[in-house]
Amino acid sequence: MAVQLKIRDIQTGQAQLAEFDSVEDTLTWLAARPRFIEVLGPAQRSSFSVEDEQRLRAAMRPLDADEKAAQARQDERDAAAMREQADQEQARAREELAAMREHNRHADPNRVMQVAWERGKGCRNADPADDREVSAAAVTAVEAWVAERDTWVHPRGQYVADAMVEVWPGPVPGGDEADRVERGGQFNAVLGDPPE
Repeated sequence: MAVQLKIRDIQTGQAQLAEFDSVEDTLTWLAARPRFIEVLGPAQRSSFSVEDEQRLRAAMRPLDADEKAAQARQDERDAAAMREQADQEQARAREELAAMREHNRHADPNRVMQVAWERGKGCRNADPADDREVSAAAVTAVEAWVAERDTWVHPRGQYVADAMVEVWPGPVPGGDEADRVERGGQFNAVLGDPPE
């Protein structure tokens, strides 16, 4: 039975697969594991039995002091690379958000708005790229929408804790105030009596 192990050169950080024809061949290789090669684990968890995995772990030559030091340095390099990648992704997200904010400043101020409602906190614009305030008409409509859902869940001993809806903050297309909150809103209900 072929065995595949994930290994890493702890001096360069290069990861690869090592493949062996049998568990016995793997045991022999692990006992004489090349210096500065770290075994990360099996390539596939189901590739051999728990007993074989325990035998493989027990057979592996431990890292010596120089290898442990190299491993620590490589782990720090890996962590630094991950931090740099996360920083780049955050910077890209900030740039995209700023571009969307600029775009939205020139968009129709009466367009539909994503509104988050939370019990005890009320309504807020849920789109971080949208600087508009939630209008009084939108707040009234959302509170009525939530109150209706409360009547749905109250018989089960629950109340609406929070909700996310799309609302027309200005004139409602078609003019019917009943259409101010768009269909498809979502809410979360929790057990108990609503807090005062």
